[in-house]
Amino acid sequence: MATDPGAAVKLRVERAKSDSPRLPLTMLGVALCGALGYRGALSVRWPREMESGAGLVSVLEPVIDVATTDVVDAGRAVVLPVVAAGPRVPVRIPTGVLQGCGDGEETNLAPSECDAPAALEAALRTRLTEVLSQCPIALDGARDPSRTLSIGLRVDRPRHRMAVLLGRSSTVADRLSYVACVREQLGPMDNLWPLAAAHPRYLYYFVARFGPLVATPVVAAPVVAAPVVAAPVVAAPVVATPVVAAPVVAAPVVAATPEPAGLPTVLELQRMRSLGAATVTWGVAIIRDAPRTGAIVGRLVQGTAVEMVDRRSGWYAIRWGHGGTSVGWTFRDAIGQ
Repeated sequence: MATDPGAAVKLRVERAKSDSPRLPLTMLGVALCGALGYRGALSVRWPREMESGAGLVSVLEPVIDVATTDVVDAGRAVVLPVVAAGPRVPVRIPTGVLQGCGDGEETNLAPSECDAPAALEAALRTRLTEVLSQCPIALDGARDPSRTLSIGLRVDRPRHRMAVLLGRSSTVADRLSYVACVREQLGPMDNLWPLAAAHPRYLYYFVARFGPLVATPVVAAPVVAAPVVAAPVVAAPVVATPVVAAPVVAAPVVAATPEPAGLPTVLELQRMRSLGAATVTWGVAIIRDAPRTGAIVGRLVQGTAVEMVDRRSGWYAIRWGHGGTSVGWTFRDAIGQ
């Protein structure tokens, strides 16, 4: 067959078809899912603590609030405070003062209406002493042993809870740091709940003193002295000396210090100008009608607010009660400003 050389030649190229007609839809789905997943990851607010990954609690473990022993923020990473390891600070805490108890939600009963279980007070005081001795802030308190920390523990036995309160008579610096440390490190106190007690709720206040810090003594190595050979001693003759008895002089008799003269009367003490407010720091302060040997007119428990009106030979005249009508004398160490 003859072919015209001037005729145009046309070629038809057919593209091979895919084996699966769904492949384009599948690729579109993968791209769409990847875009949505990236946008979703950007919208999640991750905790800052997870950026470093240091000091985190496992996300599967609940976090325990040691102040209430309730489970809070379960399933969320939370950084827990840690008490720095170091030497224990000497802590002195006398017997705590029962401020009240209660059968309802509040501690609304006066101390005279409570049974004051000794085992409960002892367990609270022992644990509080141990916790405060390990608080880093206690090192600051040990630098001035004259300052005190007043701290309250409210026990809720039915709910197994413990609340930590700051006493107003505290004189240590940075008082809130002590409360925060006790709340964080007090622990669940499981030994409290089986103790026998007549009421479900109690409130105790404790006064703590810190220090002083004692430096570790340096023990010197023992020095072994060379043996010394003593020369023979020739005893000299002993000449007896006559003994003349010395005249006996009677020691002067020192009379007992009398009570300060010219003490103000009760009415005068009630009207005198105040020298300043103070708080009872002893467990129980004995109040007398005169310094030293006066008759006992009352007893005030630790934490009672009083008002100083006079000073005589280490004794303070104080007023207390409603309107300041109750007056008396107490030793100066029994109260603190």
